[in-house]
Amino acid sequence: MNADRIFVDTNILIYAFTSDEPDKQNKTLEFINNCQPVISTQVLKEFSNVLLKKGNVSHETLKETIGDIIEISNVVNEDLALILHSIDIHERYKLSFYDSLIIAAAVHSQCQVLLSEDMQDGQIIEGRLKIVSPFGSEGSGGSERAEGSEGSGGQHY
Repeated sequence: MNADRIFVDTNILIYAFTSDEPDKQNKTLEFINNCQPVISTQVLKEFSNVLLKKGNVSHETLKETIGDIIEISNVVNEDLALILHSIDIHERYKLSFYDSLIIAAAVHSQCQVLLSEDMQDGQIIEGRLKIVSPFGSEGSGGSERAEGSEGSGGQHY
């Protein structure tokens, strides 16, 4: 992947920074270490929510981890244009609003790849963004992100 800008979805970031599933952690780190990771403020919020819900991380550790993530990543701030674009994506691709917001952030940051386990592996969005699961098609296929919240909505973290 050699320094390509790749948008990293929340689930991939969770695998990279937790050791619950070492095989998935190793695969995600392999991707992240060989690209320029791009994330959005939404990803940081979801990441924080999941780690706090697990209850096995202190607030100070979470802040330090977020600092580490920010050091290696470009961070896209959500703005009105991004939100409006996500509504168009939601309508066209019939994805959840929050998945659409992730996709809009990836498109706006000019990434060609969105690394996610929760969306359809290989799907092309707007002819310019490819969704890729680092685990092949074994864990992808549909989003489980809750419609009404930014949080993980019962995901498998």
